[in-house]
Amino acid sequence: MSGKSCHSGHRERVRKRYHEFGIYSFHEHELLELILFYGIPLKNTNEIAHRLIEKFGCLDEVLKAPEKELTKIKGIGASAAVFLKTFGDICGEYKEFISVNQYALSADEYVALIREYFSDTEENKCIIFCPDTNFRISFSADIFLENTKDTIPIMNNLVKKESSRIVVAVNKMNSTASPNQNDIQLMDIISEKLSAVGIRLQDFLIIGKRSAYSLLNDSAFVV
Repeated sequence: MSGKSCHSGHRERVRKRYHEFGIYSFHEHELLELILFYGIPLKNTNEIAHRLIEKFGCLDEVLKAPEKELTKIKGIGASAAVFLKTFGDICGEYKEFISVNQYALSADEYVALIREYFSDTEENKCIIFCPDTNFRISFSADIFLENTKDTIPIMNNLVKKESSRIVVAVNKMNSTASPNQNDIQLMDIISEKLSAVGIRLQDFLIIGKRSAYSLLNDSAFVV
């Protein structure tokens, strides 16, 4: 039996096992071997998978590894390294999407929640709300618009609380929810600062007396 047909038969058996029993019937190195089937067509990926796990410690770390480090492993060429890195990036994005959206509220639900916080807040004051931790900070838009040092403790607090996403809301409950140039500028500044520390701006809401406006999604709705 040729090496090619031997590997082909083994791969078919592994694929069949996956289809019949799913990923929970596999050890980490076997899952990695299965993944490598699609990045390395003809080699024995079982041995390569063992080398990768031995080097990086676990499947998760293999999928996070830089391409340069991956290519140091015998059997991993440039294209296989790109494949693993791309696969890992996609998995990471999917996990982030699930964590962000699993318990995400809709914009109008956020408005209903945040309106309560605005009951004792001045007009044009803002709130940063962290859905993951229910943590919130009230602040004046001017400190961001004028880029004062008062923005530093706010950003430090968000990092300390390990916030992955935030919602910003501007209080205009004594008027309308129409956005102005300052609102747009404020959203851009905050979004840029959040991006620098790995936090996602989930929404930017302007909350008026009878309506609200999602500046991030460019949509208005009655509340």
